[in-house]
Amino acid sequence: MKKLITILSLFIGTLAFSQASEAKIREFIKITGADKMAIAAVEQYILQFKERRADIPEEFWSEFAAEVTSDKMTDLYIPIYAKYYTESDLDELIKFYKSPIGQKTLKVMPSLMKDSMEAGGKMGSEIALQVMERLNKKAGYQNPPPPMPEKTENK
Repeated sequence: MKKLITILSLFIGTLAFSQASEAKIREFIKITGADKMAIAAVEQYILQFKERRADIPEEFWSEFAAEVTSDKMTDLYIPIYAKYYTESDLDELIKFYKSPIGQKTLKVMPSLMKDSMEAGGKMGSEIALQVMERLNKKAGYQNPPPPMPEKTENK
């Protein structure tokens, strides 16, 4: 009987811990807007797919977008966040994101990410050009190619 009580106590304790963690994860997701960012990303993907697949009716995209809700995104994220964050981690993160600097971080994050992606894209293009020039030079190509020799006509 003592074993059964001990096992049930452990089970109930684990269940209570899971529920507390889930509540904190939900709070964390709400504070950070992770669910809304995910929905915005899905909307961007839909726009890209619409361009590539004009044959798919608008009704499909409308119904697809309607299925991607904040609650569904949160439910999707809960086990993922629980895998990487302890309850103590969540307490600290929630405290941070409720602070003035945490709020500023959330406010500037979209612009920061946009600027970073643009800078990274520019750097990637520049590196690609440099690598291509090196490889072409190594292969004996020249960019731009040298002028063609003038033809001499025999008279």
